[in-house]
Amino acid sequence: MKKIFFVVLLLIVSNTFAMDLKQFYKNMYMVRGVDAMPSVENRGFMSNAYAILTKEGWIVIDSLSTPELSKEFYDELMKVKKAPIKYLIITHYHPDHWYGASTFKQAGATVIAHKKLNEFYNSPEAKMTLEVSNQRFGGLYKNVKLIPADVEVSDKKDLKVGEYEISIISMTPAHTNNDIVVFVKNEKVLFAGDLVYINRIPFAGDRGASSKNWLKVLNEMKNLNPKIILGGHNEPMDIKAIDFTYNYLEYTRSTVKKLKEQGKSLDEIKAYINQNSPYKNYVMYDVFNDANVYKIYNDLDLEDFE
Repeated sequence: MKKIFFVVLLLIVSNTFAMDLKQFYKNMYMVRGVDAMPSVENRGFMSNAYAILTKEGWIVIDSLSTPELSKEFYDELMKVKKAPIKYLIITHYHPDHWYGASTFKQAGATVIAHKKLNEFYNSPEAKMTLEVSNQRFGGLYKNVKLIPADVEVSDKKDLKVGEYEISIISMTPAHTNNDIVVFVKNEKVLFAGDLVYINRIPFAGDRGASSKNWLKVLNEMKNLNPKIILGGHNEPMDIKAIDFTYNYLEYTRSTVKKLKEQGKSLDEIKAYINQNSPYKNYVMYDVFNDANVYKIYNDLDLEDFE
């Protein structure tokens, strides 16, 4: 009886976190991760990855958390069309976007990322972060091989791949100090990494994050006038998602600043915001908001000297 229960439970978990490739626009495809922190149960499948089928082959945007997940993604793409992987573009260095890169590198992809991702890769911290993450999440990342970028982006890089004209644009610092976005100019489709959300709280607590500059970056993206926005999380979005992200960051920044100027402690500010925030019922608020408040609280001191 216990064995039957275990098998049923395993099937439920497997189906819950199954990878479902969806075509969201013309020759563009996505897989959708769950809204949660990584775990052995969800296999680290808690972010999105995307692919564009061009006349020359596939362009992949982000590689998921592990080689096991990225291999599943690769296999799903090959079911659509067995074509070469021309490029893998990594929007930033967080594990759920980068750690699966080895699959696509082995498939022959040219890897593109921000130059600061390579700086991180070449630092002792990269290996240490992988080891700590693997321990923290029960061996989830045991097969990860860190992959550097073949092509570094420091400002902007334009590509013509088949019928698509693509701009890869640095948007830093914002969510991290190595964010890039991918804008398909002739289709007005924007792959925004973790810079844009709708009805979900962004993470602004990375040590390289800048909520102040993130607001400027959001305006830059809005000026691109995208008709579809694809994030590292969420279903496909439109330009209203930029407003949602902007409003959350602006509310949090202005509230922390006001209370800090009144002499409130960090704990008092967290308590006030957690009681009064209009965003407290959105997805991932309980996971990210306190860290966001902490980072903004400390950054405000540094901003006074800018």
